[in-house]
Amino acid sequence: MDKKKVLFILLQLDAGGSERVALDLARNLDKKRFEVYLAAFKGGVLEHAFRDVCSDVFFIDKKPGFDLAAMLRISRIIARHRIDVVNAHHYMPCFYSFLGARVLHNRNLVYTEHSVPEVEDIRAGVHGTLLNMMLYRLGVVVGVSQQITETFKRSFPDHAKKFVTILNGVDVGKFYQPQLRDGVREQFGFSKEHFVVGTVANFRKIKNHECIVRAAARLQESVPQVRFLFVGTGFPSDPEDPEGHVRRLIEDCGLQDRVILAGYQENIPAMLAAMDAFCLASFSEGLPVSMLEAMAARLPVIGSRVRGIVEVVVDGNNGFLFSSGDDQSLATCIEQVVNNSEEAKRFSIVAFDMVKTVHGLSQWVDCYANLFV
Repeated sequence: MDKKKVLFILLQLDAGGSERVALDLARNLDKKRFEVYLAAFKGGVLEHAFRDVCSDVFFIDKKPGFDLAAMLRISRIIARHRIDVVNAHHYMPCFYSFLGARVLHNRNLVYTEHSVPEVEDIRAGVHGTLLNMMLYRLGVVVGVSQQITETFKRSFPDHAKKFVTILNGVDVGKFYQPQLRDGVREQFGFSKEHFVVGTVANFRKIKNHECIVRAAARLQESVPQVRFLFVGTGFPSDPEDPEGHVRRLIEDCGLQDRVILAGYQENIPAMLAAMDAFCLASFSEGLPVSMLEAMAARLPVIGSRVRGIVEVVVDGNNGFLFSSGDDQSLATCIEQVVNNSEEAKRFSIVAFDMVKTVHGLSQWVDCYANLFV
């Protein structure tokens, strides 16, 4: 039986959630059944990781605005390499894949969406009309959370049957590595007495690092042993890159020795091993892979009460939720975790069991494999 050739298409190759989802799929699809390729509009730190698992990696030099030539380049890749299935992550890759995949070569095109706000933006603009037309010829549209799928169904009711949910999955066994804890903590200057609250999120406004910094400022006297570890990087090409502002806020609050910016880190399990709790303060999420990874690492988790996060964190059951943007509410949650370790541990056990049962890697990959055949 010939292998199915799958082409993943991404906006860029920096270590964001959707990029890591596509990388995990590329790594874990059955090599006896699938041969994987990748195309991206921009490079990034994950390029070498993708090259290790893909038969080839292509870069689409798209000009600003509408670029028909970029569509034709994708079409030529599909034809030259006899691609059977295109899996486009986010709308723009789907839009630029449509001509080659569906119109010119009649290949299966699976569109995976990672963001409710992106769906809402599509619906509100000219691309809402375009996507409505494309949906007559698209195979399946995957929402990585139930809220994304429901937003699609409300926005494009004539195509409700096209939308399915495949909840993000993680390799549960990969993320619990306590033997790495002491070495990483020493690397960043944390002592055994320090309680480290960490986050894994690139610097984008929607991730709201500022809220964590302001909560840290509130906790300097009440829980002086708390330290914060930010794993992730900003992007100079992003006009709203908030990393510089976050750095200035840390200095203005006198938190240079309490909030450590680790930058991009390839070994996420090691970073999680150094933490005592995990926090995600985003204004919105799809279905946060970083939160699932923290749960798999058996950490107590704290999240903002927003769509995406509330699909995986149940307040008072498997984690703690705080009002979005409310640094006082976040500070209170952190104090709860620090001062009530037995409760926090109990929540982390429930969270780990949930990830293992609902978000395990094998069932997640199987769901995509069934769409690709």
